[in-house]
Amino acid sequence: MGLILGLNGFAQISFVEGYYINNFDVRTDCLIKNVDWLNNPTEFQYKVSENSDEKTLTINSVKEFGIFNISKYVRHKVDIDRSSAVVNEIDHNKKPVFNKEQLFLKLLIEGKANLYLYENRGLRRYFFSQDLMEVKQLIFKNYLLDNGQIAQNNEFRRQLWNTLKCESISMNQLGKLNYKQSDLTKFFISYHECSNSEFTNYQKKQKKDLFNLTLRPGIRSSSLELDGPIREPFDFDEGLTSFRFGLEAEFILGFNNNKWAILLEPTYQHFESEATTIANRTTGEESIANVNHESIQVNSGLRYYIFLNKDLKLFANVLGVIDINLDSSIEVTRKRDGDNTFTSEIQNGVGAALGIGCKYKEKYNLELRHVANRNLLNTEGSWGTKFSSIALILGYSLF
Repeated sequence: MGLILGLNGFAQISFVEGYYINNFDVRTDCLIKNVDWLNNPTEFQYKVSENSDEKTLTINSVKEFGIFNISKYVRHKVDIDRSSAVVNEIDHNKKPVFNKEQLFLKLLIEGKANLYLYENRGLRRYFFSQDLMEVKQLIFKNYLLDNGQIAQNNEFRRQLWNTLKCESISMNQLGKLNYKQSDLTKFFISYHECSNSEFTNYQKKQKKDLFNLTLRPGIRSSSLELDGPIREPFDFDEGLTSFRFGLEAEFILGFNNNKWAILLEPTYQHFESEATTIANRTTGEESIANVNHESIQVNSGLRYYIFLNKDLKLFANVLGVIDINLDSSIEVTRKRDGDNTFTSEIQNGVGAALGIGCKYKEKYNLELRHVANRNLLNTEGSWGTKFSSIALILGYSLF
């Protein structure tokens, strides 16, 4: 994780065309740093021109700011209920507990009626207004009944029914409305269409590529050492370069300009090798070790992207590794007579891996990955291994 966070300073988040309005209602067109905020911001960075210095403005000096065709934030002093939805923190109070706060609210729908979103560390609250009315929170709250069951205060449905009336909107329709962005956005769109009024849908963004399925063949070079009660350890140095084949499912997290992703990559790999060592230095007796390692390796973890330009980006991975072995074993015999001195199945195991790479035109990628040292055996006694690998992986995204 330290590797990924360390690269953060080199990430290029672009400045794009936008504007802000200050406390004196003066509008300034500028370039705003598009961070694609997961949480509603309290400040933002901007430039007057491409070659000017980066500056910061805060919620105290800005009434409104926006990025053209992407997002718009408006400052409002509102009553907000921050009651927790965490099960062990829910109380018995059905009514919301309001506090007056000054917030940047994100506009989702703007028109005759406005729909806003406030999000901060898992807390989601929706707000609305109509014409000249003040901005109010749409009320939804989980609370506990006396028998310990969780109930819901869905007052937001009554608020919308009383305020946004239109002939095509029925109480039955509102009764099915959930307190989530997709449902509320659809409702506000329906209201504007019903009332034949113009509106802006800020959720009509360029479609984000949130899932990728990628073929991942590659070459793996492994390092394996087998220690035991004999004089010298077995050092396998032949046959440890092998092919691997994986299929990667990448789930892009929809914030911070799609820089974070969750990975799941099952991979097939196989190698066989043999090593000889001196078992008894006095007699010069030699022993031979044979390893046959075939496994399905399941890699899962996080990826962080660094955008260089529209076609090329770098990435870093931090992965957990589960190695599921397929009839794999290590066997040691005496070279003189072929007698078996040690046999063990290679065990399933867990480990960790780090990778760095690049991706071109969302289609091709190349990664260098290191899988950290682990013991392939789970035997009691003096036998053990040190096994690690480095892989060069090519990728081709199917979609």
